[in-house]
Amino acid sequence: MKMLIFILFVSSIISFAQWKKEYSPEVEEFMKIVEEKYQTLNSVEDELILSDAELEDAMRKMYFAIAEDPDGYANYIQQHYQKQGEDFKKGIIAATKPTLGTIIGKLDKKITDKYSNTLVKAIKTPYFLKIKIKDIIQYADEDNKYKVRNIIKGEISEVIKGKSKYKIGDIIEFKYSSPNQCTLQYFINNIYFIPFVYYKDLFPAWYACTGNFLIKDNIVQCPYDVFEIQENLLWENFIEKFKDNLLFLSKE
Repeated sequence: MKMLIFILFVSSIISFAQWKKEYSPEVEEFMKIVEEKYQTLNSVEDELILSDAELEDAMRKMYFAIAEDPDGYANYIQQHYQKQGEDFKKGIIAATKPTLGTIIGKLDKKITDKYSNTLVKAIKTPYFLKIKIKDIIQYADEDNKYKVRNIIKGEISEVIKGKSKYKIGDIIEFKYSSPNQCTLQYFINNIYFIPFVYYKDLFPAWYACTGNFLIKDNIVQCPYDVFEIQENLLWENFIEKFKDNLLFLSKE
């Protein structure tokens, strides 16, 4: 029995190690850029230098890395961070060496300065979906039984970003705080345009309560400026403007 447990344990380690090395081509292409900059920067104070062409190339590759493989994108950064910590303990690198996350943060800043912070958010959101709410299930918070939370179940009617993972007709579920904690609300049979973030190790997926747009009579309600759109528009016009403003890098 002990030998069997040991074999299973070793097998799981090997399987996990192999999984960690598997990244999509899009993640590898983007991280190649970041790794190259990692070699040139010795301190978090060092400036990230990119030409306009290099910035656009990095933006494009980051867009597709997150759109095609958000789990791999996050995992790559985490694995590199752990390795950097080990290298520091061995005296291979200095404590001032910036992490990949720091370098990507510098890239985000350059995109914000040249374009907008809204564009950064659009690039870093893996999925933009049009969904119809099918059900809302209430449950008590584990830490506070008097606090009610919701699980939202929605059917996808259109995929604007994230076609490698989702298709029309797919059902998604995500947690949502009670209305008194979030200004946004969801109602059964209503249709919404949402930014969606899926975390593989959490079920149901967590979607922060920011940025949903109610679609009523095929008109997108835009009561505030989130995606650089401040007016109510027909769905077709909204999506055209949304893509022009934020998804001009898209190949989908």
